[in-house]
Amino acid sequence: MAHYYDNELKRPSSFNFATDVVDYWATNAPKDGVAMHWISEDRKTERRLSFEHFSRQSHRLAVMLRDHLGMRHGERLLLIMPRLPEWWAIATATIRCGVVVCPATALLVDKDIEYRCNRSGATTFIGDSVSVAKLLKVKEKCSSLKHVLQLGPGTVPDGVQSFEALLADIPDDATHAGPKPGIKDASMIYFTSGTTGHPKMVQHNQISYPLAHTVTGKHFYRLKPGDLAWILTEQGWAKAAWAFFATWNCGAGLFIHDDRRPFSPKVTLDVLHQYPITTLCAPPTAYRQLVLDDMRSHYSAHRPKALRHCTGAGEPLNPEVIRLWRATSDLEICDGYGQTETMLVCGNFAGNAIRPGSMGKPSPGVPLFVITEDGKEAPDDEEGDIALRVDLSETSNFFGVFDGYLADDGKLDRRLRSGSGGSNQAFYVTGDRARRDKDGYFWFVGRDDDVINSSGYRIGPFEVESTLKQHPAVVESAVVSSPDPDRGEVVKAFVVLTQEAGIKAGDGLMKELQDFCKSNAAPYKYPRKIQFVEPNFLPKTISGKIQRKKLKEMEWEERPKSKL
Repeated sequence: MAHYYDNELKRPSSFNFATDVVDYWATNAPKDGVAMHWISEDRKTERRLSFEHFSRQSHRLAVMLRDHLGMRHGERLLLIMPRLPEWWAIATATIRCGVVVCPATALLVDKDIEYRCNRSGATTFIGDSVSVAKLLKVKEKCSSLKHVLQLGPGTVPDGVQSFEALLADIPDDATHAGPKPGIKDASMIYFTSGTTGHPKMVQHNQISYPLAHTVTGKHFYRLKPGDLAWILTEQGWAKAAWAFFATWNCGAGLFIHDDRRPFSPKVTLDVLHQYPITTLCAPPTAYRQLVLDDMRSHYSAHRPKALRHCTGAGEPLNPEVIRLWRATSDLEICDGYGQTETMLVCGNFAGNAIRPGSMGKPSPGVPLFVITEDGKEAPDDEEGDIALRVDLSETSNFFGVFDGYLADDGKLDRRLRSGSGGSNQAFYVTGDRARRDKDGYFWFVGRDDDVINSSGYRIGPFEVESTLKQHPAVVESAVVSSPDPDRGEVVKAFVVLTQEAGIKAGDGLMKELQDFCKSNAAPYKYPRKIQFVEPNFLPKTISGKIQRKKLKEMEWEERPKSKL
């Protein structure tokens, strides 16, 4: 029996991740393969769960959602819990029966949960005792909610149902026999991280994430049946869905560490040393800590047990970090690019030499371009908008892009830009800027609204931040535009220093950093303004991304008058 993993991606007439992937591997997985290798926070409890387990549990949960709770096709379920195996069983169940899952991070506070409940119109909420307690503070303001289910230990409050008690009423051999959703039906809604404004609802259908991420798993993570992938992300972020679909489409297993503490590079290295993890995907912020001097010495004494492939995603990766990780581990970090709105659309794949700092080349089958404002392909080495060509007739084999941003009235907006490919062609413009070199490599410049225009020079903040990161005194930086009476705007860097360097912070160190940038990047890009700040000064989303927009707004509140 052929499987999607074995073939080049083609638009199917029907597809359901639960039946065509999870149920398939339940009977065809390698003898020693697992769907999930789960360990508790303290690493004292361990579970190895099969695809058959998730197939069976998702059937039972689909019956519970549809028959016991009365959820109908297209209704939305808000899901907030830690990294527990039940998360994946519930998500598989919603896809099986046509309920739309809306994952959210456990870091949310009560007002954030209220916003997501009301924006999504969720009728059911499932969470652990912590997230349920937050919800109950605002539940009266969430008019669409009909059911609240609490999972795990803890007293179940009045008005809340026990997840385990409801599931216990469902027979072990229960089978959901209802109709499968169509490929155009919604499968999940993620909220954007809010880097540039209020979180937006990003809706995906039954193939734009669940099937398209086969390419992510096969070509970016380079997974095959029997592999074990550890993707460092919390369940509220879209990369958790990338990992979910990409890994299981390939018949590989997910490694899950239910660690609820702040990221620890030492714990990460210890886990890689102890467990047979073959593939690691981590954000640049994690790799930056893993290549610090003390962690590199710890690595040499605790080498990974089975690691053979590393990837980075979430934000661009500094070339210096790639170099240091390679020197430490003999492994290269393959950077990749995608969004909550898309599959992985660009990356460093097997057979292509890695050019540090580059996003790589377009994913197989992905129509990725750098375009001008009038929708034409930009010449080589000319900066433009990163865009995906969308086939409005929906007959092409590329379908790895969202349905659109979901408005309160139910309308979807893809924010398409007309192009030169005919009446059935348009571009989804990502909001990011890049250039493509003559060899087809893409180079990230920055968010469209982050790009600094100083005296006619367009400067991407990422390159300046990457250069600063190479200096031994710098832990982290954020670069934004700052008003200037002569140049209109200039580059300003908010810099977090190492503890030792912080003692010497002053004009001397400021000039040293400026000279360093002039020597290690195009001189016009150096930060004419530098402000040394404490780590907690930099505003970040709850996913850890720096909110340059807030820093920029601060800088421009009191704009100086031009001398002209």
